[in-house]
Amino acid sequence: MSKDFWQKIKKPIIGLAPMDGYTDSAYRRICKDLNPEIVTYTEFTAAIGLKYGAKKLKEKLYFERKEKPIIAQIFGKDTDSFIKAAQLCEEMGFDGIDLNMGCPSKKVVKSEQGVALRKKPDLAFKLIEAVAKNVGLPVSVKTRLGLNDAHDLLEFALGAEQAGADMICVHARTFKEPYKVPAHWEPVYELKKHLKIPVLGNGGIVSLEDGMKKLGDLDGFLIGQASIGNPWVFLPEKQQPQTFEEKIPMIKKHAQMLLELRGEKYGSHHIRKLLLAYVKNIPNAKSYRLRLVQVANLEEIYEVLDEIAEVIL
Repeated sequence: MSKDFWQKIKKPIIGLAPMDGYTDSAYRRICKDLNPEIVTYTEFTAAIGLKYGAKKLKEKLYFERKEKPIIAQIFGKDTDSFIKAAQLCEEMGFDGIDLNMGCPSKKVVKSEQGVALRKKPDLAFKLIEAVAKNVGLPVSVKTRLGLNDAHDLLEFALGAEQAGADMICVHARTFKEPYKVPAHWEPVYELKKHLKIPVLGNGGIVSLEDGMKKLGDLDGFLIGQASIGNPWVFLPEKQQPQTFEEKIPMIKKHAQMLLELRGEKYGSHHIRKLLLAYVKNIPNAKSYRLRLVQVANLEEIYEVLDEIAEVIL
């Protein structure tokens, strides 16, 4: 994949935002089934673990060709780990490397990674430069408006661009703001005026139509939380299923792929939170949630879904 991938890709760029614990291969394939044109991201993965060959982390990066173009997102705080991890991702066939400089998780921030790198911009730029100079893939950065406000966003983005970033995506909230706080897109629009590289926005987008309304002069947007339990968010509203019964075949497919990917025991545990999201707004959802949090295999999952379909009908 050439370094100018982000420059040449069809605009507007629409993608599935990286979400730890969600955007595994099964999740990405479901979203790509619905909209083959989206760009997908892996869950964020520790660069230092990849450097030392952690088997579970390598498995976390598993993908299938249909998920392309796919970007590997890594996080960390030392150049050697970033270089080794990025080179591994290049060998695996990813289309790009995304450096996470926006994760607000307390554990990540406490270890001076993720959005904490905004406190050390010189280190952040050093990491970007190290990856950009040591892999042939495009390098992007995902960050937030800032820690408490967006006063240093432009300075940070210009530094990232100069260090070798080929694209920057900004989650339009600060580190201090929880996801329930409305996203602030104005600083992202202003940022676009000053950068030569593509700028994507992320945060609070609830549909393709909503994303297009918020696009402005940006090069694209990523949808994250709104896709949980609703991968149909990547379809125009007029093409989305109107009944839960219409959604069941895709939900079953998701469950099957996830259990195949992670194994029955772990997969059935992992799919539970996704099933709860799928049934969130149906009648008598509470009673079905009690059963869905106990499913242990594909047969039990199908049984509950089929029962829901019969009752709703």
